Amino acid sequence: MGDSIRLVCFDLGGVVVRICRSWREGCAVAGIPFRDGDAFSAETLRSRRRLLNDSYQSGRITCSRYFSEVAEATGGLYSPEEVSRIHLAWTLDDYPGIADLIDRINRSGVCTTACLSNTNASHWRTLTVGDPSAPPHPLARRPSQAVSKLRHHFVSHRIGAIKPHEPAFRCVERALGLKPGEIIFFDDLPENVDAARALGWHAHRIDHEQDTAAQIAGHLRDAGIPLS
Repeated sequence: MGDSIRLVCFDLGGVVVRICRSWREGCAVAGIPFRDGDAFSAETLRSRRRLLNDSYQSGRITCSRYFSEVAEATGGLYSPEEVSRIHLAWTLDDYPGIADLIDRINRSGVCTTACLSNTNASHWRTLTVGDPSAPPHPLARRPSQAVSKLRHHFVSHRIGAIKPHEPAFRCVERALGLKPGEIIFFDDLPENVDAARALGWHAHRIDHEQDTAAQIAGHLRDAGIPLS
C-alpha cells in the first residue's frame, strides 16, 4: 500500500452514528407531522436548504438563524421551533460494534483514530454531551460512546471547511503531520470518497444500511492493519 497507514479516519453520520436519512424520517423521530407540499419539494427550495446546510455546517451561521431560515425555505410548512425539534432528533445511536472496533484500533498501537465530519454545532453537542431538550425517542439524545473514543476530532463547524472540498482533508494532514498515503478514510457518500482518493488518501465507501463495523474491519484487514 506504499506509505504505512498511521491514521484511521471516520466520517460520523452513516459510518459511526446512525442518522435520519430524510426529512420524513426526521419528522417521525421528532413526533412532528410530515407536511409535504409543492413549495417544500421544489428544487429551488431544496437548493436553498443545501446552501443553508453548508453555511451552518461550516460555522458561518448560528443555530437560531439556521432554524429560522430553513423554516422560511419550507414555505411556511414548518415553524422554526419545529425545525429545531427535527434537527435535534436527527442523530440517533452508534452503529453496533463500532465503539469496540475503535477501541481495538487504538489498542493496536499502529494507528491513531480521528473523525472528519460535516457536523454542525448543535449535532456535535448532542454527540459529545447529549441534549436533554431533544424530543423523546429511544435512540436519540445519548452521547456517542464511539465518538468519545476517537483520539482526534475534525468537525466542519470548527475547522471552517466541509467535505468534499480539499481544505477539509488538508486540515487533517496539517494538524497531524501526515502524508495523504498514511491515511485510510471511511465515508458513506461517494463524492467524499472520490475527493479523498483524488488527494491520495486510501478511501472506502461504507454502506450505511449494512454492518458498518464489519465493513471497516474488512478494509483494515485488507490494508494489513492489525486489530487487537
